[in-house]
Amino acid sequence: MEAPEMVRILGVASETPSHKTFILEKKIRAVPGQFCMLWIPGVDEKPFSFSGVKGNVKVTVKKIGGFTEELFKLRKGDLVGFRGPYGKGFAPVKGRVCLVGGGCGIAPLLPLKDYVKGDVIIAAKNKSELMFSGEFKKKGFSVHLVTDDGSAGMNGFAHEKLAELLKTEKFTMVYTCGPEIMMKKVLDLCLKKKIPCQLSLERYMKCGIGVCGSCMLSEYRVCKEGPVFTGKQLSGTEFGVKTRNACGSGKRI
Repeated sequence: MEAPEMVRILGVASETPSHKTFILEKKIRAVPGQFCMLWIPGVDEKPFSFSGVKGNVKVTVKKIGGFTEELFKLRKGDLVGFRGPYGKGFAPVKGRVCLVGGGCGIAPLLPLKDYVKGDVIIAAKNKSELMFSGEFKKKGFSVHLVTDDGSAGMNGFAHEKLAELLKTEKFTMVYTCGPEIMMKKVLDLCLKKKIPCQLSLERYMKCGIGVCGSCMLSEYRVCKEGPVFTGKQLSGTEFGVKTRNACGSGKRI
């Protein structure tokens, strides 16, 4: 396994009260949907999908635990360990597509704005947690906001907005990332409507290169065969039913 390269943080942008984007002094050949491992010496190493792959790498992070709390303390000029890019990314297609992002799940979908065209559903718990609508609008996307509490856009959930759009729109592909329960509902809807779907999954990862097996989902290693899968690959697996903890034991979602 390669050693992390220490790279400088060029900038930090606050996207919401709980999300920050880190711009790194690192340029790589990556595609939307791939990820990297970030390392803070003496703390830990964790996987993060790219929110920007053209030019300097961008990673958008939600503060949800000890590692991200330490990451949020870093500022412009500080160093962080970097490994990547890893995994299988999204495959762009022609025609009108729909991106469905829930919470921080909209971040891995953001780079797709340079490769596809169509609609984007941005869902969050409330108005203050919505991100990147302006970036998608600049690229000509039809933006649909959804919030759990109705403070912005539609009062409801991402899959409900997708179902509403499908009454009048036809999409050649649906791309989605977000909470697994949300993505399972999106996948079920796509299977019912016979629409191809690509989904970016999250599982507990240690190595990021397919060696340790901690991120297994049925027969797939999420870090290697994923994190992006097709709906066909996930149909009939434990996706949307069971997840695994750091020890590898499963529990129902």
